[in-house]
Amino acid sequence: MSASSAVPDSNEDPLAKAVWARTVAKLDHAFGLADAKRRYDDLGQMSIGSADFWVESDHSISLNGPATFSLSMLLDGRITSCLDGGSPLVIEPGSAVVFASQTSVSGTNWLSGQQRIRLVDIRFTTTLLEEAGGVPLSRFARELFVDRSVPESGTIFIAFPAHARLLSAAAQMMDSRFDDERVRRLFLQAKALEALALTISILGGNGLDRCRLAATDQDKLARARELLHNRFEEDWTIPVLARTVGLSERKLKAGFRSAVGHSVHAYLKDIRLSAAASMLTEGRSVTDVALSVGFDNLSHFSKIFREFHGTNPSSYARQSRR
Repeated sequence: MSASSAVPDSNEDPLAKAVWARTVAKLDHAFGLADAKRRYDDLGQMSIGSADFWVESDHSISLNGPATFSLSMLLDGRITSCLDGGSPLVIEPGSAVVFASQTSVSGTNWLSGQQRIRLVDIRFTTTLLEEAGGVPLSRFARELFVDRSVPESGTIFIAFPAHARLLSAAAQMMDSRFDDERVRRLFLQAKALEALALTISILGGNGLDRCRLAATDQDKLARARELLHNRFEEDWTIPVLARTVGLSERKLKAGFRSAVGHSVHAYLKDIRLSAAASMLTEGRSVTDVALSVGFDNLSHFSKIFREFHGTNPSSYARQSRR
């Protein structure tokens, strides 16, 4: 099955917008998200929804929606999702999810309490996907991916470790701020297409020089990624991380290059800078944020932050308060 057969034509956008609005309403009802940050942008051939909220206690949310093709990135938090008739899919922080369905699909999401959720959801129309080459979705289930598709319903539902560049694109979409709304929309379109191109490359097998790891080693690699997400402020070195999860340094480094497409240190840097941006929007000082994400040199932090986000931390903080 190709991506072009998995989604409706461009009239999907009103449906996608309705689905996102219904999802936000359910989240508001479940979690009381008066202070949550969420946004929906209808960009014609694509739409982008983002949400950033705190889950106080355990909840489950039942959702249903029309035929669609979506690419989602979970920057923070953990979600267990199950399509009706399928098996549960545990979506870890730092994961990307490809979902494609030929028909209306329903399912349930489970969210554990005491965690922050940050996610970006991009939906593409048939026309755009056809112009991109009609991604053959049947090739997506590879050994590094978690596959919870429901073939009999024509549904593809796959999670995989997101490339660092893919997570970076998601973070930049979520944090985009421009005085000119036209510029912002152009930026979002460019980042959404970048995310699609990276996903096609990764899942098509062209972007990964795979390291063959046993199942137990893949679990240890997943544990290493989880540690970096949950304890990013710590001074992780290759030897310390490898020893903590029980992998050799060679397998740890090769595994990250294979599954994530980036080195351990580059991956950790991206996590820290995404967390730093979030902290700045909460009103914390630049010095406090730098120390909280593991930087003890303020000028070095500002330099790296600017390279990643396109502006210095102080300017980013001011823009977030507008």
